[in-house]
Amino acid sequence: MENDLISMIVPIYNVERYLKRCLESILNQTYRQIEIILIDDGSTDSCGRICDNYREKDDRITIFHTENRGLSAARNLGIDHAHGEWIMFIDPDDWVEPDFCRIPLLAAREYDADLVTFQSRSWKNGHIVHPLIFERLRELFQNSGTKRPVGIVSKETAVQFGGAAAWNKLYYWELFNEIRYPEGRVYEDIAATHKLIYKAKRNVLISDILYDHAYRTGSITYTNSEENKRDGFLSAKERYDFLNDHGYPSKEHQVVLWGFALGLLVRTESDDEMVRDAENILDSIPGFPKGWPLKKKIMLQVWKIDKKLFHLICKMCGKKKTRGISAHI
Repeated sequence: MENDLISMIVPIYNVERYLKRCLESILNQTYRQIEIILIDDGSTDSCGRICDNYREKDDRITIFHTENRGLSAARNLGIDHAHGEWIMFIDPDDWVEPDFCRIPLLAAREYDADLVTFQSRSWKNGHIVHPLIFERLRELFQNSGTKRPVGIVSKETAVQFGGAAAWNKLYYWELFNEIRYPEGRVYEDIAATHKLIYKAKRNVLISDILYDHAYRTGSITYTNSEENKRDGFLSAKERYDFLNDHGYPSKEHQVVLWGFALGLLVRTESDDEMVRDAENILDSIPGFPKGWPLKKKIMLQVWKIDKKLFHLICKMCGKKKTRGISAHI
């Protein structure tokens, strides 16, 4: 184990306020056999200079300064230049616990696994805003009577309880031989993570809390634009279709797809194939999805009763615009 190199990939874009916290947490790892790959994705603030300063402090750091091509392209570039037997991802406005590397690697060796998923916390304004990720998923998927699994799990269980995030996992490098994140869109992990899970020969879930995820106003993921809603719907539909094709017609992931379909139609009146797919999906929903907030249920009911009224309400509420912060629908 002490000879296993872990490649830690950090895509970076205009996060100067948070970057030092992230990098300090990486350098504070109890497991020292790491390479740190920083992708400065065309930042226009001081991120590039911060990266260069940290490179002078630690020769385990490699930096790539590139034009801005987006999160997926930055992650893919890091994968292409990784030398480690294992790969991990960290978003630059987040931070990791000291055993972020050591504990998942121990689990991988103990269970002979090539993908290990661990737990995370989510923060907003200095406070925890969601329960631990497995607990949140269990609530979302209405599995309150199911004990959280730990240890070797099936691919279906890894998808259900491991979530779609790229950053709460340790990956054996070979999993990325034929898989990359789709470039040019957000929600890229929703489109790729399930493929990595299904490619893994053995998946393991562990209960350790090793990643701290920050909800940040203005971040790409939480910008509620029409473009983001299209990307989210596309990724969710790709995942749902993939799981169906592999014999896992999950009701839980269907409900997630329904949510992305509603979110897309709240933001657009365009008439194209993607929008028509979303319309057909909403028309097919029986009743009201369990666990949806009241606002979503009301909008779904309005859609089914009067589509013109639905679009009018969205316009009146300022939803149909191409730029803006999350409106929580």
